[in-house]
Amino acid sequence: MFDAAKVAVALEALRRAFPDRPFPQGKAVVRGGQSHDPTGQSHRHEDPEAVGVARFFAGAPWKSVSGPALLAWGMAGVALRHLTPEALAYYLPAYLTAFLTEPLEPVSFAVLESAVSVLTAPEKVSGPPPGGRSDAQWQAMARERAEKFHAFAGALTDAQRAAVRAFLEAVESVFEEPGMENPVRTALERYWES
Repeated sequence: MFDAAKVAVALEALRRAFPDRPFPQGKAVVRGGQSHDPTGQSHRHEDPEAVGVARFFAGAPWKSVSGPALLAWGMAGVALRHLTPEALAYYLPAYLTAFLTEPLEPVSFAVLESAVSVLTAPEKVSGPPPGGRSDAQWQAMARERAEKFHAFAGALTDAQRAAVRAFLEAVESVFEEPGMENPVRTALERYWES
């Protein structure tokens, strides 16, 4: 399914770029829930999903949460959106290594799709807001997504960004569908190739 040579390159890049070190003390693993009202004001709230994600990771070393247990966890895909930018940068190699070393089944493929989405820089907002949202609300949501992505990318070293790029290049072929946009190609073009 994957190109073996590209997988080997990506795994070596991940091994070299992400050291086996503890999660930084005093750093939050998840961010609480957040919503934006029609005026664009941000409101924080407790999110039960975020609580579950915090409990699963609990500041554990990234190597201890990788592999089949991570991909089989029912919240593996949604967890990526609840992690703080720093925690996402820290736990990302657990996900990427698991995708490259474990069989891709429907559940793990759905988690991979979620990871590719998280690794895709948001587009600049254009056009009317969807779903009856106000322009201010839509702009605030878009700004939050962009800030979170750039904080995550900024938490990575150059070697780590190169390892993410190698990972995306290794999985790109799995998303090839005739006549369809390849989401991995989009992720690469929007940020990782630059």
